[in-house]
Amino acid sequence: MSTPVLEALRELLDEDLDGVTATPEGLRAVADARWGEVTLQIDQDEDGPEPDEIALRVSAAIAPPAGAGHELLLWALSMNTQYWAVKIGLTEDGMLLVHADVDADGPEPDGLLAADVMDRVESILQLLDEDLAEWCLTHAFGTPAQRVRWESRRPERILDEDDDEDGQ
Repeated sequence: MSTPVLEALRELLDEDLDGVTATPEGLRAVADARWGEVTLQIDQDEDGPEPDEIALRVSAAIAPPAGAGHELLLWALSMNTQYWAVKIGLTEDGMLLVHADVDADGPEPDGLLAADVMDRVESILQLLDEDLAEWCLTHAFGTPAQRVRWESRRPERILDEDDDEDGQ
C-alpha cells in the first residue's frame, strides 16, 4: 500500500523519474529502456528493522529472455558478484527480479534518499540495457523483435582521439 513516506518520496522523485505514480502496492514508473518497456517498482518494507528507519526495495520484474535456460542463471549469479547495489533473483512466477534495497535514517524521506533511489533505478536499467541485452545478443537469446530493438538501441562506441575509424 502507498504510505505517507512513499507519497513524500514520489514528490521528490517526480522531476527525475517520469510518470512515477502512487498505487496501492507502492510507487510505479515505466521506463522506455533499450531492454524494452520496464515497470519500476518502489515498495516500502512495512516490517523494517526500526520504526524510525525507512527500508525500500527498488525493483523491476521482467520475463526471462526467450531461449535462455540454465545459462541465464549462471549469468545472473555472475552479475550478482559484479554489481554491489543491484541483485538478480527469480520470483515464484519465474520472472527475473532485478532489485536493490535502500535504507535511510529517519522517518521522513529527503533529497538524499531520493538520490539513492534514482541511483538504484539507473543501476537496474544499466544492468538490463547494457549487460543483459548485450549478453542476449551475444548468445542469440530473445525474440527476433527483441534482438532488433537491442541492436537498434545499441550505444554508439565513442572513438578516442588515438583511435582511427576501425577502432585501432
